[in-house]
Amino acid sequence: MRANVIRLIITGLLVWVILSRVNGEEFMSLLKDVDLRLVGLGYLLNLVMVALNSVRWSELVKPLGVRVSFMRLTGYYFVCMFFNNFMPTSIGGDVMRVFDLSKHTGKKSSAMASIMVERLLGLYALFPISIVAFLLLGSSLPDRNLFLLAEAGMLALFVMGTVMIRRRTLRLLVPLLGPARAWLEKSGIPDRMRRLYDFLDYYKEDRGAVFRAAVLSVLSRIGWIFGCYMFSLAIGLDLNPLVFFLMMPVVEVGRMLPISLAGIGIREGLLVFILARFGVEATPAIFLSLIIYGVFLLNGLLGGIVYGVRGFLSPARGHEAP
Repeated sequence: MRANVIRLIITGLLVWVILSRVNGEEFMSLLKDVDLRLVGLGYLLNLVMVALNSVRWSELVKPLGVRVSFMRLTGYYFVCMFFNNFMPTSIGGDVMRVFDLSKHTGKKSSAMASIMVERLLGLYALFPISIVAFLLLGSSLPDRNLFLLAEAGMLALFVMGTVMIRRRTLRLLVPLLGPARAWLEKSGIPDRMRRLYDFLDYYKEDRGAVFRAAVLSVLSRIGWIFGCYMFSLAIGLDLNPLVFFLMMPVVEVGRMLPISLAGIGIREGLLVFILARFGVEATPAIFLSLIIYGVFLLNGLLGGIVYGVRGFLSPARGHEAP
C-alpha cells in the first residue's frame, strides 16, 4: 500500500513537470491539425500487434498440452490491458492472465510459465530491433554514446532474463538464502518455483514453438513501432522512421520500471528527452506521447468492457479475480 502511494506521488510529480513544459497555443494548434486518418492507421497497427501477441501466446500454450482459441486468448489480453491501465500495480494484468489461462491448463504454475516466457520474448525482441536501427543510423545519430549506453542496458536485461529462466539459477540461489531458507521452505515458495521450472522445461523440448513465438514477437514489435511512427506523421513530425525503431524499445523498457503508475510520466519524459536529441520541441513530443498513451487507455477500456461482459454472461465465474 505504501509503495503504491509513493508511486502515485511520483506519477503526479512527473505529470506536473511534463505538463509545465506544454505551450498551450502550440498544443491547441496540433490538436486542430492532427490527421485522424493516420491516427486511425496507427491504431489499426496497434490492434495487429495485439493479434500477433495472441497468436504468440497460443504457440506457447500448445507445449503445455492445451488448446485455447485465438478469440479467447485475445479477450484475455484485453482484460490484462484493463488491469494494467486501471490498477495501481503493473503486474495486475498478468495475474489475471494466470487465473484465466489456469482454467484451461488446470495449474497456475503452467499458466505462469507460458506468460513468463511470452513476456521475456517480448522483451528480447526490443534489443535486436533497437540495435539494428542504432547501426543503420550510424554517424548521423546525435549523442551516440548515450544511445550506446541504452543499448547496453537492454542487453543487460536480455542476459538477466536468460539467467533467471534457467533452473540452475534456482539451485544456486536457494543455498545462498541462509536463515531465510527455512522460512521460505515452510511457506512453500521454493516448491512453487520448482513447479514453475518444471513447466518451463516443456519449452526446452519444443524449441519450434519458442522460435515461432520469438518471430511473432519481433513482428509484433515492428507493427507497434510503425504505428507510433504513423502517429508522428499525423502531427506533422518529419523524422527518419529508424529513429522510432531506435527510440521506442528504449521507451518501452523505461516504462516497465516500477517507478510510476502504469508507466505514466516515464513514457512521456523519455519521449521528450529522446526526441529533443532530434530537434523536436517539448510540446509536439508530449502531444505524441499522449496519443500513444491514449491507445493504451482505449485498449484498457475495451478490456474493461470484455471483463464486464464475460462477468455478466458467466456470473458464477465473476469472483475469479486475484
